[in-house]
Amino acid sequence: MKRRKAEFRAVIVLTLIAAALVWALDRTEPLKNARFSEFPLVIGDWQGRDIPMSEYVYRGTETTYLLLRDYASPRYDHAVNLSIVWFEDTNIAFHAPEGCLGGVSNEVKGRGVVRVRLAEEHDLKKFIADINGTDYLVLYYFDADGHITTSQSAIRMRVLLKRLLLSRASASLIRVMAPVGESEEKTMASLVDFLGDLYPLVPAYMYTESAARTR
Repeated sequence: MKRRKAEFRAVIVLTLIAAALVWALDRTEPLKNARFSEFPLVIGDWQGRDIPMSEYVYRGTETTYLLLRDYASPRYDHAVNLSIVWFEDTNIAFHAPEGCLGGVSNEVKGRGVVRVRLAEEHDLKKFIADINGTDYLVLYYFDADGHITTSQSAIRMRVLLKRLLLSRASASLIRVMAPVGESEEKTMASLVDFLGDLYPLVPAYMYTESAARTR
């Protein structure tokens, strides 16, 4: 009986916390990120080129903070396509790249996880997408102020926990892909190389502290 009462009290407390969080979020002004659009076109020897996006793409991602570029390096015979989607804590609506790419009649295959060293080693999601008859190797991860994961539920929980502690929060989906040419290994090498150059720049343009300073 005592255990049931304790569990009942715990449910009530959690329900009250959730209700308070929803109430607080409804009354919180969206966090703006003026620096997002200033993300560098030149990263090391990678030269970027913006890819125009239709209003349909913005509606599908449910945010205006969407970056889509091709980055080319003289060291590789193909460009690396970069997509970054940034959400602040009043609007966390991530869609996994498998669903986005697979939802437009592209076949998704070869799903898995690959260990990649950024500042330290992290597991990134990996899959092959057949886009218009060409196989693309895709890697992606979520980044919430340095907390890196491949789990949508984990990234949402991370943001919600910060809000419970009365701190603002944000998170980014970072996805890179390139066509599989001579071999998947060579394509993987170019993606990992690009991510290594990209990663140190992310905090200054995507992390909550940087965004908050531009409000």
